[in-house]
Amino acid sequence: MKIKVRGEVSVPDWSYQTLFRPLFFLLSPERARDITLSAIGTLAKYPGGTFIIELMGHMKPPHELSRSVAGITFPTSVGLGAGLDPHATAIKALSRFGVGFIELGPVTIDPILSGKELTRNTQDQTIIYPEMEGLANPGMHSLLKQLRSMGTLAVPIGARLACRPDATWREATDEILSLVNSLTDTCSFFSIDTRWFSSISWSEAEWRLHLQEIRAATESSLFLLLSPDCSKPEAMKLFQPAWEEGYEGVLVAGGICNDRILQDHASRTWLTGPPTHEQSRRLVQWLREHWPTSFIIGSGGIHEPADALHMLSAGADLVQLHSGLVYSGPGLPKRINEAILQTSTEAHTDSPGLALEHPKNLLFPAWIWGMILGIGMMIGGTLAWIIAATRVVLPYDERFLGMSVTELMVINERLLPFMSHDRISLAGTMISIGVIYYQLSRNGLRYGHHAARKILLISGSIGFSSFFLFLGYGYFDYLHAILAILLLPTFLLALRASCHIHLPILPAQLRNDRDWRQALWGQLFFVIIGVGLTAAGIMISLIGVTGVFVPSDLIFLCAAPEVLQTYNERLIPLIAHDRAGFGGALVSDGIAVLLLSLWGFRRGESWLWWTLLLAGVPGFVAGIGVHFFVGYVDFIHLLPAFVAMVLFLLGLVLSRPYLTARHSSI
Repeated sequence: MKIKVRGEVSVPDWSYQTLFRPLFFLLSPERARDITLSAIGTLAKYPGGTFIIELMGHMKPPHELSRSVAGITFPTSVGLGAGLDPHATAIKALSRFGVGFIELGPVTIDPILSGKELTRNTQDQTIIYPEMEGLANPGMHSLLKQLRSMGTLAVPIGARLACRPDATWREATDEILSLVNSLTDTCSFFSIDTRWFSSISWSEAEWRLHLQEIRAATESSLFLLLSPDCSKPEAMKLFQPAWEEGYEGVLVAGGICNDRILQDHASRTWLTGPPTHEQSRRLVQWLREHWPTSFIIGSGGIHEPADALHMLSAGADLVQLHSGLVYSGPGLPKRINEAILQTSTEAHTDSPGLALEHPKNLLFPAWIWGMILGIGMMIGGTLAWIIAATRVVLPYDERFLGMSVTELMVINERLLPFMSHDRISLAGTMISIGVIYYQLSRNGLRYGHHAARKILLISGSIGFSSFFLFLGYGYFDYLHAILAILLLPTFLLALRASCHIHLPILPAQLRNDRDWRQALWGQLFFVIIGVGLTAAGIMISLIGVTGVFVPSDLIFLCAAPEVLQTYNERLIPLIAHDRAGFGGALVSDGIAVLLLSLWGFRRGESWLWWTLLLAGVPGFVAGIGVHFFVGYVDFIHLLPAFVAMVLFLLGLVLSRPYLTARHSSI
């Protein structure tokens, strides 16, 4: 099956593989490209846009992967190749995808319009470029305008330079020189594309003079682009003079020449994808053997982390992605980074828990304080559940109202069950949060994991801040205040943990296997749950500070707000304070689930699967079970909870083989 394509990228793997990629294939290639690149490009231009991109994928490379080569510091060895974004629409966003560099282009002085469409063969995961399509670009001036509008980018930028295919050696040299002079201030390196002009037909003197003039025009690093199917004699003839003239190295990229019939016409084409990988790897290995000190960038069919490792082991200093980003998704750079780190000797000789510099303990290590915080939340939630399931209101509630439990039952027999349903739901949420904090501390803070501390900080700050929602109703909840006073110090002490490890050490996950693809659906479902809980918490809090009740509440109570107000003018503020507290806790819980789902899904992280299971059970038992316990069983009211429970169960089933995989089987 062949589908027209232009290169759709830019959303996390859990949404790209499951939802967006199938949808993109239904669109025309231009439409798919424009939607994706324009969307993320526009997002990156707004304040906080790059933060959202990083939040969704948590893709920043670990600092251990940073390396300096040829005078350029690369945050990681993985980059993006030319042709993915020929108009440089979304370069600022793509620079946040966990990459160490981006190669722009191909770029020529004048625009070269797109003539024939690209073709994607989904069976062998290839992209086929018609002969001139690989040169299509908006021209040098358009590219410069885009680059200057973006300001400083997070990674080094290179440019693949090309000239008119029919140019003489003198014309080709002048065109490349013009490009170099114009782009030197914005690009850290250049690659000279040898596929589009007949360099072999030039004399050796002309080719060397061409190389000399380009080298003399810039101090930037220069690479010669060789296609994977370049023969060894041809590679020797092209690169040896370049090496002697001071070029830094070679970029093996651009696809292999494919002269087969394309649709209804014969055409010379360039094919990229897995069929090019072995040829690329062999050429890289041969280049390393003959020029051992050269700087080599390897590309070609890198669709899995294993492909990148193969290329690096063949002798490449850096690897470059092209078709792999389209087929495997925008999370591929992050997964390659993980594989490089996990398989390096240096990574495995460092114990994640021994080399950390911890602040001085205050009675206990910081991670123990985090566990105490989680245990305290679970104990507090359990006590709240017991109280809400028995007498419901406490003596200080009665004093605030000036009414006893018996009197409340007399004025409306459904009033206490209604309050019980709010308070049990809050109790279940507290237990859920406690489980998450305990697990984050035991399995994250303990080993200095940066993401664990960040999740605890964000979720805990929201949870403790929600206490002030209670005060807005002129009602002081003593039990809640005591719990907050006791637990706040443990929260602050837990945050003293020294957490600088961005990527916990686990055996590398090298293949896009069935467990990984299945787990992406599970991750998607938990992300939806996290977003849903957060949104529901915000909505409940807003309802608490405005109308207090939804229509189904009033139907269950068989009373309008005005009637309740006549019963006792402090009754609605008391109910509103319950709702605000529950809403704040739900936001805290939802944010924790969301961030765990976004940042924690990695093969072998069995603690995450158990955390989601153990945190979800009390939440759903309380949130759904209490409605049947009190008789509040409105279908529409419970529908979101039932949907969330189904997603919860599916998420657990789909993610279990991946998250709980034993290290020996990875």
